[in-house]
Amino acid sequence: MLVVLAIFFGVSLAQRPTNTSTCDYYAESLYGANTSTTQFQLIQGIIALAFGGGFNLSNVSSDITGILNPGTFQNLTVDLRPWFNGSIESTNLNDQAVAINWLDDGGTDPLYRFLSGQTVNVTLTNGTNEK
Repeated sequence: MLVVLAIFFGVSLAQRPTNTSTCDYYAESLYGANTSTTQFQLIQGIIALAFGGGFNLSNVSSDITGILNPGTFQNLTVDLRPWFNGSIESTNLNDQAVAINWLDDGGTDPLYRFLSGQTVNVTLTNGTNEK
């Protein structure tokens, strides 16, 4: 998973041939095969880290806060969670502003379970707004 994180932040551990797509190359490099399953694993890792950040993960810098955690940018505090957790009316439904909890299935917990290797995939329950 550490290599996926390095890829995500632009650090290259190997030289990718110019005639091979990034997804093809890193699926093969990280998972030993370039299949739809390994490409799905790669994309899940990138997305989970982007949204969940490195919080509580031993192999990831806690400076990588992710979209769903408070962070800082140019010494200003940034917290995008209210846009996702139903705290504010941030969704347009039938031409009306409404508050919807898009994190109703554990928020970042499913992402962290995946990133830490506790689950094979990011697992969400049926009917959740997180899907």
